[in-house]
Amino acid sequence: MTQYTIAKARPADLPEIHAMIRALSAFHGDTAQVSLADLQDIFFGTPPKALALVARQGDTMLGYAGITQTIVIHEASLWVDIHHLYVGETHRARGIGTALISAARDHARDVGATRLTIGTDPCNATAQAAYRAMPLLKEKTGAGPRFQVQLNHA
Repeated sequence: MTQYTIAKARPADLPEIHAMIRALSAFHGDTAQVSLADLQDIFFGTPPKALALVARQGDTMLGYAGITQTIVIHEASLWVDIHHLYVGETHRARGIGTALISAARDHARDVGATRLTIGTDPCNATAQAAYRAMPLLKEKTGAGPRFQVQLNHA
């Protein structure tokens, strides 16, 4: 199996991330409204509003995860959400999505989050099946489909 790496995105990655966001939006029958300038502000502004993780094989970007944080006031806790997860069509079913989710889990632990969540469109049976097959994800009830990783802190 060919190796790939997962790392925090760099500003130079934004055009490829933008293309992935457009592809993900199109898959869901939507049109991405975000510009490169918006992404620069979202991922690299002061302070950044979100985090982008990218999967690379050499100079080729294979996928990306866009991660946001939210305070759950009634729990007095921090949750991290994988707002976007995209793996290029020719790179799917190779563990890249799982690796991006694992890296997001590590990030969530690092920032003291109590939960990591990810959702998918109700019509995206492929993503739902993939998430259900991942031992680290547990399906949760409510609006969804939504999946989560419960994080424990010492």
